[in-house]
Amino acid sequence: MQSNSLFPLMLLVLGTLGPWPAEGVGIALKAGTCPFIRSSRCLSGYEEPECQSDWQCKERQICCSDICGFRCKDPINIFSPIRVKPGRCPVVTGQCLMLNPPNHCETDRQCVSDFKCCRGVCGKVCVSPV
Repeated sequence: MQSNSLFPLMLLVLGTLGPWPAEGVGIALKAGTCPFIRSSRCLSGYEEPECQSDWQCKERQICCSDICGFRCKDPINIFSPIRVKPGRCPVVTGQCLMLNPPNHCETDRQCVSDFKCCRGVCGKVCVSPV
């Protein structure tokens, strides 16, 4: 194959691959994870969601579930040096009936005050250490 015949083929390949990086940008996630939410009831009733995806939030903020809906919040970087809080996780008894239980935290850093991120009955949660 001569170099003359490769040129149209290369244009075709580049034209096909060109749009791919832009696709799906609206559903991609920004870096970081949502801060921990202390369990509580929503006292104000239904609130209109502030966001549905990270890209609706300004700058570094990400779309997180809040007590009363979804809000833009500053993310927690779970890849920065991990500081393990003192104490041990309590022993968990019982078995979760959910197939894929959600984790409410990944590291101690996501938990307020002295709480630790520990395995709970259904997924990881922030709890007071023993």
